[in-house]
Amino acid sequence: MAREITKKFAPLFWFLDYKKLDPEKDKHLIIHQVLSYGTMDDMRELFRVYGFKTVKKEFKKPKRGLYQPNILAFCQYILKIKKLDEKKYLKNVYASTSRIV
Repeated sequence: MAREITKKFAPLFWFLDYKKLDPEKDKHLIIHQVLSYGTMDDMRELFRVYGFKTVKKEFKKPKRGLYQPNILAFCQYILKIKKLDEKKYLKNVYASTSRIV
């Protein structure tokens, strides 16, 4: 089952060899990556595999710079989280343009 999980999410991990992901040890990375870049089907699979409580718990451990504002708001809604420090989650989309002359 573990390989099945990582293979399902393989396209979301274009930046590494997904075969080396361990569903338990790497659940923080997997959960944040799926929430940030996954489809609704991916999210359903994520909740099926890890459960609502685990996904919510891992989401509350922010992954800086991974979320677009609309995706963060959606995740906050589906996970029923009232308040969070957005700075710890949001991408700084303007950072790269500040040095353009």
